[in-house]
Amino acid sequence: MQGLKTIVWLSALFMPIQVWAAPGFDLDLKELKKPSAPPAAARKSKPVVAAKKKVSAQPKRSVKPAQPPATSPAAEPAGAPVAPLSPSELALKAGDPCLLAERIAVAVARSVPAATLLNGLELHPVAAVSYGEVAALVTCGISAAEAYTYGRLLEEHQVELVNIRGDETAGQTARKVIDALALPYRIESDNASEDGTLTYLMPASQERQRPLRLTLQP
Repeated sequence: MQGLKTIVWLSALFMPIQVWAAPGFDLDLKELKKPSAPPAAARKSKPVVAAKKKVSAQPKRSVKPAQPPATSPAAEPAGAPVAPLSPSELALKAGDPCLLAERIAVAVARSVPAATLLNGLELHPVAAVSYGEVAALVTCGISAAEAYTYGRLLEEHQVELVNIRGDETAGQTARKVIDALALPYRIESDNASEDGTLTYLMPASQERQRPLRLTLQP
């Protein structure tokens, strides 16, 4: 019995081994021997180049030549004469010579502080004025000797002294002030007029932009 088992074991050991495969896995040996084709190399895609936009050249602006400003038909030609300004009018009553001298002085010239013209002198002027490069002080009632002395002292500082005594006529008073300031003038009427009115016409200047017609009424 032991010998029979040994024989059966040996026969089973040397039997050819058969391989069974499932019907679904039956492959052709030729097909297995064929090398599988390598996967197709991926095509290199060309880089996408952004299309350049055509920049349209801006049209050049045409530069127009500068044109001279249009002249108004109403504009006056360069050489046209300029109409003179009408004079300012000032009428003063002839009365107290001292008061009249004060009013004439401030009317024909520019008032300034008296201290700037006194230069330390003890005077009490009724008016302190300047016209251009000329300055003047108007005083009333001082004696002739005092007027002479003060006048000489003020001349050293380029200041004129106009002293009104009190017995001057309207014409004399006006001429004292006007002559002291060296004002140009023209008399339009004189004492020969019927009512004795005096009219002085003074041209325009740097101090006065318009002419002045000064009338002294009796």
